[in-house]
Amino acid sequence: MRHCLRILLLTSLCALFAVAVGLAQTPQPATGAPQAVPTVSEFLTTLSANPVDLPGAGLLPSPKLATTTCTSNADCGTGQLCCYPCGRFGCDFVCMTVTRCPLYP
Repeated sequence: MRHCLRILLLTSLCALFAVAVGLAQTPQPATGAPQAVPTVSEFLTTLSANPVDLPGAGLLPSPKLATTTCTSNADCGTGQLCCYPCGRFGCDFVCMTVTRCPLYP
């Protein structure tokens, strides 16, 4: 009797795996048409287009450098301080938007 139960359990387990594999390979219907590849002339027009018209134009980096070297607070813009940015020898003082400079030795 136990031998029959083991064979029945093994057969049902194999059938379950076969059904799961069959369902996993079912192709999904396409949600939309694929986007057409632009021609060379269309691509070149996107390079010369106004950056404001391009998608994601707000994500472009600012042309201003992230760090500006300085010698005093007068060299920095409004709301910025001339601070030492790192705790090792050789760093230049830079303009940072902070309320107080970091306390590095």
